[in-house]
Amino acid sequence: MIKIGIIGLGHMGNYHASACKLIPNIKLTAIADPNQENWKKIKSSKIIKTKNYNDFLDHIDAAIIAVPTNFHYSIAKNCLLKGKHILVEKPLTKNIEQAIELFELAEKKKLTLHVGHLERFNGAVQELKKIIQDPYLIESHRLGPFVPRVQKDTVILDLMIHDLDIILNMINSKVKKLNVIGNKIKTNLTDIANVQIEFENSVIANLISSRASQSKQRTMSIHQKNSFIKLDFTTQDISIHRHTSASVKIGNKQLKYKQEGIIERLFVYKDNPLKLEIENFIHAINSGKKMTNSKSDITALKIALKLEQLVEENSYDLYNCGNRHSAASSMQKPT
Repeated sequence: MIKIGIIGLGHMGNYHASACKLIPNIKLTAIADPNQENWKKIKSSKIIKTKNYNDFLDHIDAAIIAVPTNFHYSIAKNCLLKGKHILVEKPLTKNIEQAIELFELAEKKKLTLHVGHLERFNGAVQELKKIIQDPYLIESHRLGPFVPRVQKDTVILDLMIHDLDIILNMINSKVKKLNVIGNKIKTNLTDIANVQIEFENSVIANLISSRASQSKQRTMSIHQKNSFIKLDFTTQDISIHRHTSASVKIGNKQLKYKQEGIIERLFVYKDNPLKLEIENFIHAINSGKKMTNSKSDITALKIALKLEQLVEENSYDLYNCGNRHSAASSMQKPT
């Protein structure tokens, strides 16, 4: 039985607490949050509730860290030094040197350190890996209304990093060039970002993320030689479009274009991605296998931080009438 403590019981921390109840062989032992109002989310009187997570470190085997990003490094390092396995919400840190230090510490102490890239456990993403064959264009849209709780991170670290992580793991090639443009709409940090990535194998990825949109959208489209694949992260659905024929008919008054094709809807086993993420974390602890995913996690974070740097240097403030222009960077995919 793995004893779990949750540090931070806000939006994501509460989801983690609910997901833990669905998983056998783990026990939610303690929660820490400076706001005592959040303690009311946990009904059981047997669970330790405190403002300071240090109060329960001696009573747990592993911690889930769901606090604002600025606190990730200090809390994660302390937990590792105390011999605790950790699952940290993304992004791991806002500093790549700190992220590398945490992974090195986890590996030195033979502890599990997982980063909460939730979409890796989306059923549709799992199936997507099986049907991708030499894509040449990838498009992602991750849009939604503004939520005040996330305004301390740019939209790149808040939302786009999910799609960056998936695409970087999908394309077996180094990054050749980055282009980025962004706007500040709701906060003093970038709220809308449009990123173009060119890989050395000529694949192009176009990513759009916004936290200033009126509707929520989470989709990815993959163009490849014989098919067009559309993935919906929210519904966990995949459709595959295959072109069969096209014709043009010219009449006296109009030009008609006709295209025919077939659409396949792929069966996807749908489960709670957060539950699967925690189960994967627990399996790593119990088995001692895949205790970290340091190379993949650091690569995604490096690209995200580089984009964040570029877009913040060149972003446009809608309300303060600043300048806006795109930023470009030639780079290689980090190893």
